[in-house]
Amino acid sequence: MNELERLRQIHRSLTDVIAQMEAEQQITPNLLTRSVRLGDARSMAVLAAIDSAGGTVSSGEFEMILARFGRTLRGAGGFFGGAGASVRREEGKLSLTSAGTVTLEKWRLRYGNRWMEELMTPEALSDRAYPDNSRITLKA
Repeated sequence: MNELERLRQIHRSLTDVIAQMEAEQQITPNLLTRSVRLGDARSMAVLAAIDSAGGTVSSGEFEMILARFGRTLRGAGGFFGGAGASVRREEGKLSLTSAGTVTLEKWRLRYGNRWMEELMTPEALSDRAYPDNSRITLKA
């Protein structure tokens, strides 16, 4: 994907996030929290961990990241699937795709840059007593 197309994709994503946040503010203008599926938070935590490792990790590091956030290699196919795949495998390394970076940026715009450090812990995300369809609340 060339740089211009990547910027267009980011622009569309930002426009979508802004429209969604504006709609939410009209409904509840003083809302300081957002409810999300735990499964979505776990997936974003995996992408954030890859991003903070420089955007590329080894297969072994990827498996450790998955385990840290309650995921298994067997269940990681969603990261690699379809046109919107968030992770790609190349030469034994796993890297964030442009789509993965955009998805992570949308998440950060919605929940802030420090959501992982301040609001979530790997222990909370990896606790399988809480299934993916559980809902959690993050401060905006």
